[in-house]
Formats: sequence, structure tokens, C-alpha cells
Amino acid sequence: MNSTKTFTRKKLALSTMLIASAIGLQACGGSSNGPQNIVPVPPAFEEPAAGAESYSMLKAEGTLWMNQAGEKVSLRGINIGNWLSMEFWMFDNGNDPLGAGIPDQCTLEATLEERFGEAEKDRLINVHRDSWFVEQDWDVIAEAGFNLVRVPFPYNLIEDDANPMTLKENAWDYLDWAIAEAKEREIYVVLDLHGAAGGQGYEQHTGCEGQNMLWESEEYQERTKWLWGKIAERYNGEATVAGYGLLNEPWGTDSATLRDFSIELYDAVREFDEDHIVILAGHNTDGITAYGDPLDYGMENVAFEPHFYPGLFGWGDIGYEVHRDWLTCGQAGDTGVCDWAKQARDVYTPMLVGEMQPWNGLGELGGEITRATFDTYNDLNWAATAWSYKVTTPSGGLGNGTWGYVTNNGNQLLVKAQTWGCDGWEDTFATACDVSARATVPYEGEGTKTMYLAIKTGGFTQVDVIYDEIQLVDSQGNNIVTNGSFGAGSEADWTEISLWGDERNYDYDYAAGEFAGSDTGAAFRAVSPAGSHAVIYQAVEVTGGESYTISGKFIDANSTDTWAEIYLVPEMPQEWVDVTGRALPSINVNEATVEDIENYFSFFAYGNMDYVVNDWVKDALTSAAPASVFTNIPGAASDVTFTLGAADENGIAATTLTWASATGDVTGYKIYRSTAPRSGFTVVGESDTTTYTDNTSTADVTYYYYVAAFNDSDEGYGSDIIATGETFYTVPSKIEAENYTAAHPGVNTEGASDIGGGSNIGSFETGRWVDYEINVPTAGVYSIDFRLASQVGDVQFQVKIGSDVLTTVTVPNTGGWQDYVTNTYEITLPEGRSTLRLESLDNQWNLNWFEIK
Repeated sequence: MNSTKTFTRKKLALSTMLIASAIGLQACGGSSNGPQNIVPVPPAFEEPAAGAESYSMLKAEGTLWMNQAGEKVSLRGINIGNWLSMEFWMFDNGNDPLGAGIPDQCTLEATLEERFGEAEKDRLINVHRDSWFVEQDWDVIAEAGFNLVRVPFPYNLIEDDANPMTLKENAWDYLDWAIAEAKEREIYVVLDLHGAAGGQGYEQHTGCEGQNMLWESEEYQERTKWLWGKIAERYNGEATVAGYGLLNEPWGTDSATLRDFSIELYDAVREFDEDHIVILAGHNTDGITAYGDPLDYGMENVAFEPHFYPGLFGWGDIGYEVHRDWLTCGQAGDTGVCDWAKQARDVYTPMLVGEMQPWNGLGELGGEITRATFDTYNDLNWAATAWSYKVTTPSGGLGNGTWGYVTNNGNQLLVKAQTWGCDGWEDTFATACDVSARATVPYEGEGTKTMYLAIKTGGFTQVDVIYDEIQLVDSQGNNIVTNGSFGAGSEADWTEISLWGDERNYDYDYAAGEFAGSDTGAAFRAVSPAGSHAVIYQAVEVTGGESYTISGKFIDANSTDTWAEIYLVPEMPQEWVDVTGRALPSINVNEATVEDIENYFSFFAYGNMDYVVNDWVKDALTSAAPASVFTNIPGAASDVTFTLGAADENGIAATTLTWASATGDVTGYKIYRSTAPRSGFTVVGESDTTTYTDNTSTADVTYYYYVAAFNDSDEGYGSDIIATGETFYTVPSKIEAENYTAAHPGVNTEGASDIGGGSNIGSFETGRWVDYEINVPTAGVYSIDFRLASQVGDVQFQVKIGSDVLTTVTVPNTGGWQDYVTNTYEITLPEGRSTLRLESLDNQWNLNWFEIK
């Protein structure tokens, strides 16, 4: 194939189309706030509404996914995770849900084969596949308006591992079935090789955790090329197949190696199939730019596949702001989706966002943000598939939105907050930051049933949580809780039990004053100075088929490492037995019988498990109206200044902020505060003027503030951050990683599961850096401890002041991204104030904190 001639032909054929087609692209890189401000040129092709396109084989035309009728096709879909390629967190979200020492599909299959033989192992795996995703699931997908399904599969679904480059007897059964079901509903399918022979990365989702042998093994590479040749030969001409996803998340190699092997896989497909779109993995540190224009390598009719997870995996925090910044291209209008759209436009290539998760943890707002995400991606000509269709949890129910579009019923966990997710919470149950109150039907049978309302409070170090005004109300407004408002003598209606630790104090008549938006009289306070885990509960009578809603409020008064959870469970709580509200069966494959394992996998079948559909997402996706979120973003407040009042006898000194008005539609302003310069900001108040006085600030503490304008639908970007006092860390000092002074924009913060919780920073790649302002009273040699984690290991960063390199740190393989070790180095520090920079020489390492001694 002559790539130069092909490129010229393609440019001539599409030049007019591309100028007009990229709705959203013309604003990207400009000064406007993202795609919603564009007045598009009428396109030179048909552009039906999403879902109204004719159903025919797709092809890549410029940046478009186009059908045979010359229509742009807006693809919005979902992944079928944990079906053919298993990921055990999707069963349970806990550690070892199938038993100790079984972290992935490889070890599961090996354990089953060792215990029961190969034939029984194959049968049990098929029981899972025949249960996890069935015909009715296709109807649920269609009813949500999805028109694309990405089907992750492992190589050994098709290839006989015992006889390489040989098809299994039932090689095509599941893919053929999926394609037939999709075709019946006019849904397209992407075939995604989720786990290649030998493994393309170290992660468990390749099927075999800790393996990364594809890149060093000619045998595994040849087998992967053979596999794609067989797939292409099988599905050549099948219009239901939107494209072939060559490799899922190939993190185990560098970009150049990935590009070169992808070309080989492309050629293996083209030997048998000239028509289907071939989807190239857009991963590694430089995304799709490492490929350049695919036509330069003789590759036509291709698409790129990145995965975008705003709010997750260190990409900011779950919430409105991270999605706003991503979908509207940032405050300057040239980052977020606009950066990627420019890359796609520059190489005339479509995009498939193969994985994303826009609704997790966002409750009702998750529906709006999901719709806005799909609409924005389709406006940019991108296809997208959310991860994932089904995720189950021990407690069941949606909470504020799980990773699954559907999940198992349960709803025994009614309300939850914890300091790792929302330190210092002060909420009504309806607005609880982790699991908020929703209506639940706790008993589906006839008549009435005794159940138990259990309030569980615990913490590792210090607990101080207050509850009040607790009611459990049926659909007629009847409250079935006795003395949920507490007060003198109310302890008679509650039973106390310990789960672990026993040093605690309960006050049922605590004068809490005003919190969570209202005055209160007596309240219930649970205090444990050294940590404990305990429950108070009472029996309640529920009616079969009746819906109940929990209400009340609680506050984290002065806690660390603490959780507060309320359950409605069918069994009476017992001393020293945790209340988990588990709504799933459990299994230990190391010991369970064949029958027990079969029953476990069968539980997940549509007919056996009560499904809960995320109606927030469904309603938003099927609405005739687009999302209203991100359509009316006010401008940023500016020129923020502060004055400090005199400290009173309690050390409280009011801080008064003033600022210049923001432009646009402004209802008011939210005032954010933290004691760290770049993290931990929470709203301390609102104002409908351009001034606000914070009467809760302590005189000798440095606070960081910023102001953001808001209106009925949106919130503007924050003002510059101001500090009320000293911003330098005086050495010796322990510095939390997230409390940097400045950082490369690619560095991200995420929750740490290290001792003490908190946050870590990560997403380090070559050249990315973080700065910390330090003050050294006395020059000299200091030791510095770094709390580090890496699943890759043998990666380095430099510790610098200015151009001087103080030391080079080597991060070892610690066993996992959240498995931390402390490494100590010596550095020589000059006297006075300076900026300490950590500059990465490699990628893939995390930092939780460092301490200069």
C-alpha cells in the first residue's frame, strides 16, 4: 500500500467535510469555555440525532464514525465487564472475594482445574458466563438508549492454551451469541482483546496479575497476530461489529513498541478483512501522538482508543468540578477534551473512549453528567463506552451511584459517611456524602417482618460523631423508629453492642446545638478517644412490599479515620459480629464444593438476582432534552483580598474576604477553605454579595481560600487561592504530598490506603514535578524519609533546589500502587527560604508524604 498516495486521496475526499464536521473542534484551543459555545458550520454530511441513524457497517471518515448511508453515527455505549474477562472486584469490591490467593482469572481457573479437573473447570467458568450476562440484559441496554457494546474477552476464549494457534471447540459461541443479540436490537459491538497471550501489562484485568510477557516473547506475539487473523476471518463482512479493539490498556511497554506491534496486528487483520475499523490503543505517556498519522504507516480505516476517568485513579476528586473542567476544556479553553480533539483532528482519525465512568458517586447529578459526557463526546465525533454494565456489592443498592449501570438490590446500608471520603462531614441523611438516603423496600414477602435498625460508629484513632432526628418513614408518612430524636431516657429503646474495642462513651441527651442546617435539642453522641467499633440498634416492624425512607442528620464533630453507617438488617446484631448488611452470597473457591461454586455463579443470573437500574442515568440518556449542566458557567471571581480581625479569648479571629464580581449569570458565591495549599478544600459559606466573613478561623493557623461564582445549573472556576499567613514549611517538618505549593498539571491526587489514610499524589511521568516551599533555619545535612509506592519499580525522581540536584531517589517495586514503603536519603539544605522540587525521571510511582529531619 502506498501511504503517500492514500493520504493525498483521503485529504482530497474529506477536505470540505472536515472543515465543517468537527463540531466542537473549532473552539478547542481558543479562548471560549469549551464546546458548548460553538456555532457550528452546517456539516457536509447527514447527521441524524443520536440513535436515529440507519444501521449498517461503520467506516472511519476523517474524524467521524460513519455508516454506509453517509450518516455520522453517534455511538454511546457500555462495556460488559466481568463476563468473558473476569475482574473480581466487580463481584464484591472487597479483598479476595473468591478466596485468598485468587486475585485474577488465571489463578481462579488454575484452582478450579487443580481441584476438579479441566472439564469441570471449563463447565464452571461457563456457568458464570451463562449467568452474568443473559438475553434480558440486552433489553436493559437497549432501553437505556445505548447503541454500542464493548465486549472484553481473553485470548483463551478462542485459542486453546494447551495447543497454541488452535481454535477451541466452542471458540466462537459467546461472541457469536453477543453479535446475534446485538444485531436483533440494532446495537453495534466492539470486540476488545482484554487479555493477550502472555499479558500486555501487569494489571489483573489482563487475566493474569503480574505478567507482562507479550512484549518480550516472539511466540506470544505470533499467537496474538494469529488470533486477530482468525477473528477477522470469522467476522469479515459482519455489520454488527463496529471495530476490532487490538489491545486493552497495554501499559506494559513503551509507546514506540506499542505502535510497531499495533501495525503488525493491523496487518494480521487486513489479511482477512479490509472493511472493519481497526482500533489502536491510545495509551502510554504520549497517548496517540506516538503513532503520528496512521496513514504514514499504511493504516486506513482505523480509530484511536484512549480511556478517560475524570474524578478517579488520581484524576481529581469525584464531583462536579472535575467533569466541568474536562468537558469544557478548562478555564483557558484549551485543555480537557479540546486537547484530545485537536490530536484527533490533526491526524484525521476517529476516537473511541473505550472506558469512562461519569456517574460513580454522583447520585442524581451523575445522570446529568453522564448525558453531558456522551453529548460532548458525540459532538466531537467520538464514540464512547462506559465501564461497566453490571457491578455487584455486598450491601447492594445504588448508594450515590456505583460503577455498574445495574447492580444487585439490597439497600440494607441506608446511609454512610466516612472521614476518608468527606472529612468533617455535616449532613442530613439525604445529602450524606458517601451513601445518601433513598427509598428502599426491605421486605418483599407477605405480612410484616421484624428487622433491626442499626447505627454503627467506628474509628481507628479518635471518634466523635453526633446523630439526631432519625426516622424511618413508610409511603403513608408513618415513622416506625422509637426515640430517634433521643433525649433523657431514650437509651431504653436502643441496645448497645461492641464489635471491637470497648472504650467509648454514649450520650443520648447531648445538647448539640445547631448542625446540618437546623437547631436541635437533645441528640445522640458517640465518642471514643482511642478508637472502637460499636452498634446501637432497635427492632422495627416492616410491611412486605412497602417502601421506607430514612431521614435524620449527623456530624463528624472531631474525628479521624472514622465511619458512620446506618443499616436495616433482617438478623439481630450480635456482640463482636460486624454488621455489614451483606446482600450477596460469599464463596471461598479454595474450599467450596462444586455445587456451592455453581450456585454462587448462578446467583448473578438475571432471573435470580434482583436488579437495580441507575434510573438517574437512564432518565438522562433517554430524555428528549439535553443535559442542562455545564451550559451556563459563570466567570471566575477575581482580586480576592482578606483582612484579619483581632483574636478573641478562644483564639478565634474573623477573616473577611472581598473580591471583584464575576461575569455571567451569577446567583451567589461559594467560599472554599483549606489548611493545605492545594487540597482539602470545602465550602465554609456562601454569599450573594462580594464579601464574606469567616467567623470560624483560628488566629494562629494559615488558611487557604478561593471563591467561585454559581447559579442554578453551574459553578464557575475558582479564583486564585490566597493564604492568610506563612506558606513555608519550617524544617524539620513532615509534609503531606498533596500539600504542594505548585505542581505540573499532569500530577494528580487520589485517596491513599496507606496507614493513616489521607491522600497521595501520582500520575508521574518523565519531566513532571511538584514544588514545596521550605524554610531552613540552619544550613546542614538532613535526612529525608519518602513514603513511596510503585507496582513497576526501579523508577526515579530527583530532589532539587533550583538547578542543584540534592539526591536521586529510586522507587522500588513495592508490590502495588497502594503498598507503601519508607526510604531514607541524605540531603544538604541551604539556610533560608527555598523551593524544594521533586522532578520525575521516569513514570508510575506514588508519594504519600515525606519528612525532613
